[in-house]
Amino acid sequence: MSNQNPSSYDPNQPDPNQPPQSYGSAGSYGSAPEGSGAQPAEPQQRYDQGYVQGYQQPGYGQPIYAQPYGALPEHPQGTTILVLGIVGLFVTICAPIAWYMGSKAQKEIAATGVRYANEQNIKIGRILGMVLTILAIIGLAIGLAIMVIAIIAAVASN
Repeated sequence: MSNQNPSSYDPNQPDPNQPPQSYGSAGSYGSAPEGSGAQPAEPQQRYDQGYVQGYQQPGYGQPIYAQPYGALPEHPQGTTILVLGIVGLFVTICAPIAWYMGSKAQKEIAATGVRYANEQNIKIGRILGMVLTILAIIGLAIGLAIMVIAIIAAVASN
């Protein structure tokens, strides 16, 4: 206990029975200069408080749990789009499907901003779908033109 009289207690004087406490240097940020008589400023809001309260910076996706650090998830349709683009070489109807699904997946990626490990598969499948669909349309147009010419030639020879 202190030998001081309770009526003469001064809150600005340190208690001689307590060890001195360090609160930072006299010129630390946010504190009033010693001897100025000014009250210290209210505590500054910490920058990380927003993070603690659930703030998330724009442009970043949700954290990926159960993935090794740095590993990106795969888009669920990435492999399907690539396979449809390749199969479009042999089965023509698969090419426009790959083009459509690839465009839809790329719009989804652009809207969400999430990066995927198989984005290259989506791009390749979409491009294959585009090229093969355009070639199929050109081939169909040429085939129809040849058929019309053959019909005209057959009618003219009769």
